[in-house]
Amino acid sequence: MPERERLRDDIPGYLKYYFFRGSCGLVGCLPIGVTHGLGVGIAEIAYRLSRHKRHVVYENMRRVRPEGTPREWHRLARLSFHNYAHYWVDFLRCYHLSFEEIYNSLVVPHGVEWFDECLKNKRGAVLALPHYGSWDMIGGWVGHNYPSFWAVAEQLKPRPMYEFHTELRRRMGIRIIPLAEDTVEKVIEVLLDNGMVCLLSDRLIAGSGVEVEFFGEKIMMPIGPALLGVKVGTAVIPCLTIRKGGWYHGFVGPPLDIEVTGDTRRDVQVNTQKLARVFEGFIREDPTQWHMFQPIFKNNSS
Repeated sequence: MPERERLRDDIPGYLKYYFFRGSCGLVGCLPIGVTHGLGVGIAEIAYRLSRHKRHVVYENMRRVRPEGTPREWHRLARLSFHNYAHYWVDFLRCYHLSFEEIYNSLVVPHGVEWFDECLKNKRGAVLALPHYGSWDMIGGWVGHNYPSFWAVAEQLKPRPMYEFHTELRRRMGIRIIPLAEDTVEKVIEVLLDNGMVCLLSDRLIAGSGVEVEFFGEKIMMPIGPALLGVKVGTAVIPCLTIRKGGWYHGFVGPPLDIEVTGDTRRDVQVNTQKLARVFEGFIREDPTQWHMFQPIFKNNSS
């Protein structure tokens, strides 16, 4: 692609990047109540203007709460946009806080003894999470307490946006493995060294997926956690970070009971289905904190 065309295609990405950098500066200067209010205001505008994403989230709420009404599904979808704004404000706020400030004012960990229990097997641990609450918050706590902790993250475009997110997460205590051709090799290397790797696992972004039932319908979920559990023997620990009263409560484990029969395809499907069931319980706790703005259900038409 010619340089001029590439730069033209990158313009929306750079505008988004400068918006995030500017927002980060504002979050550091303004009172937290003001920044949350501004964030919710922007989210409300996005909810009203983005017909496609509004429809996607509405359809998600309809599946999570099938006993609800259209009015309730619209209300939940609107609150989902608002909660996503809270997540971003707090994420950017971490740029200006020390580790001690973050974990004295934002995070409450629960069940972290599962980490030590699972690492006794010397095969590492995969932390499997949905796009829910704020995985970064509990991830930072883990990173500061366990030196060999990494998270796999998508390489955002343009490059400065990815570098900004990576630097912010590094400040929080999270080391990043970029999603690329050699990601699997790097993940296995960490696990065989008895480290831990965080994988967002409720949406297929790249690589191979397997079909599972999720809220009564079929979706494709990443095979990574189950495959690592079956082939490497690593522990797969479902984790949840949920926002309650201004705090992010990070819930850890218990680990999945990984079934291994020798039929890899069958084992991956069965164990991924187990993870999907755990995620369903997580999401039902408060559907409005499920940050899923992309269609994942096969018949989710726009």
